[in-house]
Amino acid sequence: MYIKPNKRILSTLSWFLFFGIFFFWPPGQAEAAVSRISAAKGIGFANQAQKWRNKYVKQTYTQKYRHQKEVVGYYAKDWAQDNQSDNSLKANSQSITGVATFSYKVNSSGQIIGQTPKKALATALDNNIETLALIHNFSSGAFDRNLIHSVLTNPGIRAETVTNIYKTLIKYGYDGVNIDFENIPPEDRRALNDFMTELKDKLGPRGMKVTISVPAKTKDDPGNGWSGAFDYQHLADTADRVMLMTYDEHWLGGAPGPVASQPWVEKVVRYSAGVIPGEKTLLGLGTYGYDWIVGRKGYRAVPAKDALTLAQQYGASIQWDNYSQTPYFYYWRNSQKHVVWFESTQSASFKLDLVNRYDLRGIAIWRLGFEPPGFWDMVNRKLNDS
Repeated sequence: MYIKPNKRILSTLSWFLFFGIFFFWPPGQAEAAVSRISAAKGIGFANQAQKWRNKYVKQTYTQKYRHQKEVVGYYAKDWAQDNQSDNSLKANSQSITGVATFSYKVNSSGQIIGQTPKKALATALDNNIETLALIHNFSSGAFDRNLIHSVLTNPGIRAETVTNIYKTLIKYGYDGVNIDFENIPPEDRRALNDFMTELKDKLGPRGMKVTISVPAKTKDDPGNGWSGAFDYQHLADTADRVMLMTYDEHWLGGAPGPVASQPWVEKVVRYSAGVIPGEKTLLGLGTYGYDWIVGRKGYRAVPAKDALTLAQQYGASIQWDNYSQTPYFYYWRNSQKHVVWFESTQSASFKLDLVNRYDLRGIAIWRLGFEPPGFWDMVNRKLNDS
């Protein structure tokens, strides 16, 4: 005997089945990356469902931790087989809330070029980590001033850049963008402001996060050759997050000294606090150091974890500078005296005290894979127990 099914019952069962698949059918790690990229392109029902799941389940999950400090890690590959950032991202995924991939460069016509780090995106997706596509003007070992001037000051190229950033985020499923334009001519200050406004107008209504990395400064000096183009006030108004690059107080091209002394970092934070809301500010933390040959120019950069190995290799005694609250050591190589200043877990902990004292949103670490021993335990203790 044929029994006509109840349409209401069938409809209800269908919805239960759909949402059961939607919320509780987890993809594998390799499938997750493909799924997210394909979903962004609008390919297939299953991929679209995965896109919705990523969007809505992630938002619900992160709401539980809305008061937790943010920990953004910069992801980079210095050579093809460099897996340091990959390994750190996987090992510390429970401590990291966001990852910014140093993967894309803007060219003179506003195109975004680079290689997408699919492994990083897959790890981030599996661990509910927000993803930011970092767009830079780094070329041939330096930040290209002429390139970024031509991009920012030409309204047509500027608009093309904004459109192509949006397309990149959509294509690869990023949650937002991190603008890392450096060595901008100070006279391009207004052009940078206009670019950020146009970027926010494009991405903001679509739910994409806009962030920018800015050079550290203790006052606003529009004529400064390195930081003058960065109008903290305007950038804070247009960006969702501002990453203070509170490192390179001393660098290879100058005299030896701490990469980020605690008093200098606090001066930067004290100034920025007057123009950038604390809830938008991420304090930059450089997990590296520099090796200078005494009496000559800088020799090389050294990851913080390798600085300890270097000191042990040459039998150097690590010393502590009370004023800067950072470590350093001397060693001899080929009859030349070297001095190394670097960020240790202990010196980094004093910077995290500033995050809590000034109620900043969190930290941005340059870069993943350089961290010294005990670093992540210290971060978890300082930021989560505040």
